[in-house]
Amino acid sequence: MGSGFKDWTAGDVLTAADVDGYLMRQTVMTFADSSARDTALSGVLDEGMVAYLEDVDQFTTYDGSSWVVTGNAGVASYRYVQTVDFTSSGTFTKATYPWLRAVRIRLVGGGGGGGGCEGTINGDSTSVAKGGNGGGSGYAEAFVLESSLSSSETVTVGAGGSGGSSGNNAGSNGGTSSFGSHCVAGGGDGGGGGAQDTHPIVVDNGAAGDGTTGDLLLEGNQGPSTLIMQDSIGFSYTGWSVFGSGRSVGVFRHTGASGKDYGGGGSGATSTSQNVGRAGGTGGPGIVIVELYA
Repeated sequence: MGSGFKDWTAGDVLTAADVDGYLMRQTVMTFADSSARDTALSGVLDEGMVAYLEDVDQFTTYDGSSWVVTGNAGVASYRYVQTVDFTSSGTFTKATYPWLRAVRIRLVGGGGGGGGCEGTINGDSTSVAKGGNGGGSGYAEAFVLESSLSSSETVTVGAGGSGGSSGNNAGSNGGTSSFGSHCVAGGGDGGGGGAQDTHPIVVDNGAAGDGTTGDLLLEGNQGPSTLIMQDSIGFSYTGWSVFGSGRSVGVFRHTGASGKDYGGGGSGATSTSQNVGRAGGTGGPGIVIVELYA
């Protein structure tokens, strides 16, 4: 192993160990970590110096103003280290990861809640009520250098929209997810309430959310409209996000189901030929995924 760095002065005795540890190995110096490197080389920095860090297994080069990690042919590179998942709102603190050089952020907002529905005419096979399904949330992705991050970044995880209560009541919109100001995606809209009617009827889902800030922005999915032809046949599909698939729910006398996975819409309630109103399902929650790179 190399001995690190030695600043020679006139009159120093050159030993065999000095030749092996310094002169032969000083071209690429070896240090336990960046702190040891910076302490040893303070005041003697020169552009083009190369140092190897044992804790993160990286070669670093001094470019005249700062140390940069070098890959093939001296090109700066990044190495994936770990992933931090936020399933509830919190704070990302940069100092927790002293080796951090960049983050890749991926996130979705909350899915929209499904609409509630009114009761229908008991025994009337033509009577039907169907709440709209919630829309899927948007998606955003961003790659951010450590130098662009604040010492702490606020992380917000959008909640799934609540389902509409029993009756002709719309579901709530899903919440927005964000990582500071670097990456933001909106939640899906809630489905509309379902009033008593006679079939056939067509019920539209809540609108999908959008990715609004980041390097890659994707819109969620609204899901197909629901067609009810008679009181015992039909399926309803909620909106979906990149991380939450649409949910298939029967449209014959069902309370709304919760959104699936992350950012999927909740389903709307259904009542057919039965004097019972029902509540819509809650949208799937959002998530913020932070990949850390050294």
